[in-house]
Amino acid sequence: MQPFQLLAFDLDGTLVDSAPDILPALNQMMARLGKAQVSLMQVQHWLGNGMAMLIKRALTGELYPSRYDAREFEQAQQLFIGFYRQSNGSVTRLFDQVPEVLAQLSQSYPLALVTNKPRQFTEPLLQHLNIAHLFKAVWCADDVARAKPEPDMLLALARQQELLPADILLVGDSENDIFAARAAGMPVIALSYGYNHGQSIAHSKPDLVLESFSQLPDAISSLEQER
Repeated sequence: MQPFQLLAFDLDGTLVDSAPDILPALNQMMARLGKAQVSLMQVQHWLGNGMAMLIKRALTGELYPSRYDAREFEQAQQLFIGFYRQSNGSVTRLFDQVPEVLAQLSQSYPLALVTNKPRQFTEPLLQHLNIAHLFKAVWCADDVARAKPEPDMLLALARQQELLPADILLVGDSENDIFAARAAGMPVIALSYGYNHGQSIAHSKPDLVLESFSQLPDAISSLEQER
């Protein structure tokens, strides 16, 4: 048995359900721009690639926007930042069993956070949810040149902690997490309940797929036995 040296977690869709907070900010942005409102399901499908891509998806209605107005995008981004900051994570909630399981795991492993959310929103949210103290390191989209699905953030975490990527386990919910982990040479567990553009996360072939966060301790032990 070879224990993992660190556990790294995605945030939105893995630890927290943030779509209900993002939806009103996005719709306030759309209203100010004179555009049609978007639905909660659309937001859930669009999350995962960071704030800029979320806004581009809302403006175009496309999951992979091919063309958009750069000037309108800049205006939209400033509007969204203002509206989302006002919400202060007020209706973002931790998924079931997340605080209990994180606290349990933190007794045996150092924990880190690797999120495509900008730092200006991440740190206040972690404080608001009372989980900031559990993480040894926090990496956000604006800390690296390229966010997930690129491996930059995961490799930077490994260098910072002086660990091999193979000794870090990533826990996420979307294909962006899986692709980043594979590119970094890092094992990865996926939660099925998160934000993955409306697709089954099993299609991206993580090492394990879990239905509940409460299954995580046993799943980690299982992967360690196979190392």
